Amino acid sequence: MSSQSAAPVIVIEARPDTIPATLRAMWRYRGFYGFLFKEILLRKARGTLLGAWWLILRPLIPAIGYISAFSVIAPISTGHDVPYPIFFLSGFIPWRVFEGTLTTLPRALMWTRGIMQRTYFPRLLVPLAGFGPVVIELAILAVLLAGYVGVAWYGGEMPLRLGWHTWLLLPCLLAALMMALAFGMVLSVVALFFRDIIFTVGYVAQLVMFATPVLYPVTFVPEKYRWVVYTFNPMAEVVTMSRLALTGRGEYEPWLLVQSFATILVLFALGVTFFLRAERHLGDQL
Repeated sequence: MSSQSAAPVIVIEARPDTIPATLRAMWRYRGFYGFLFKEILLRKARGTLLGAWWLILRPLIPAIGYISAFSVIAPISTGHDVPYPIFFLSGFIPWRVFEGTLTTLPRALMWTRGIMQRTYFPRLLVPLAGFGPVVIELAILAVLLAGYVGVAWYGGEMPLRLGWHTWLLLPCLLAALMMALAFGMVLSVVALFFRDIIFTVGYVAQLVMFATPVLYPVTFVPEKYRWVVYTFNPMAEVVTMSRLALTGRGEYEPWLLVQSFATILVLFALGVTFFLRAERHLGDQL
């Protein structure tokens, strides 16, 4: 019997070209997802002077700035007995999930380009891991909200009305994430060809926020125009439902809620389909 060890066997397989095959490949490479999640999370702070502190300051700076501007400098009435900081944060939390993920994804493919050049894994894992920094931001905003609730509760009554409706916060966060992924997967591909996307997506997201009832109650929008806001901006209903989930105040239209979530599901499916089709033609760009 020969003592020579057997030669390694190399199996060459075609890339998965269908959604079921892609899902099976993603399950096989599920252990790689944690690595990508951590890589994108740390990449935002790498090479900066403040390092990981940026993960804390990024959500705190705009949150405290908006709260100071619209509760002290130019006060906005919430229409309820909810203090403005709590009113704002109850809507800003899902919006930050959307905005933070959306602004990260166009950079995600470029950040992981070196990894993709050296090894194969389902490329769809990259955008799905792109919300890593948002997890930290979500925790920071939750702590800030708890701080304002504690101060308001100490000075009077409990500003939050928790109950069965509080569970609505979970689908709101999921819908905000899916909305960001729907657009982010498309923009991440386009950004490989046109880097302008990286610098403009943040400004566009800021403009859309002013068309979403994050800073102000929806009653600020004339009733005859509200259907326009909710029809063309599904995040408006997500923010409204998040505010209702945490504060117990606010109104919503059931058919608008169904329409918004259905629109987000359709956009998410279209975004995934576009990314999977574009993945086959990105070899030269990566």
